[in-house]
Amino acid sequence: MFSRKTLALISSLIIVLVALFVLSYSTDQRTPSPAPTSQPQPTPVAQTVIQLSPNPVSLTSSSSGTVDITMDTSTNEVTAVQVEILYDPKVLTNVSIRPGTFFTSPVPLLNTIDREEGRISYALAIAPAQAPLKGSGTVATIVFSKNAASTATQTELKLLPRTLVAAKGVGPSVLKSATGTTITLSPSSN
Repeated sequence: MFSRKTLALISSLIIVLVALFVLSYSTDQRTPSPAPTSQPQPTPVAQTVIQLSPNPVSLTSSSSGTVDITMDTSTNEVTAVQVEILYDPKVLTNVSIRPGTFFTSPVPLLNTIDREEGRISYALAIAPAQAPLKGSGTVATIVFSKNAASTATQTELKLLPRTLVAAKGVGPSVLKSATGTTITLSPSSN
């Protein structure tokens, strides 16, 4: 009926199928499903905080004031900072900005003060051969006076969304938060 070759082929196939069935059954029994594990959460990239300090600031009409732009980089290795600050030009006059001590040899990228709109645009970077910086310190200092004609008792210096911090190896800004300051204005004591 069947030739020896056909019987040998059928027998071989049956042996292979039985072997595969036994192998798959024993593998399923020996491989436990992995237990759920809690995965560590990655550290957020944005760790740098910028603040205007002191907060609040008290100023009499006969004096000038200063506000420091401070930065704490946490784990970020910072290469540049850009701050965009809004102020009321009807209340504050003689506004200027100068570099702080955080950058040892800063490269100025932008220093524009729009005295009509009341906007400071300021940016500094590390020198090309300088290593990125970590830590905390003063990026810049804003100097201003109260407009003698103003009757305002309070004003603000607001950090705008265009405030950015560049860091080594990170594309977007690493700015976590930015906090402005309130300036309380009191009449001079003449």
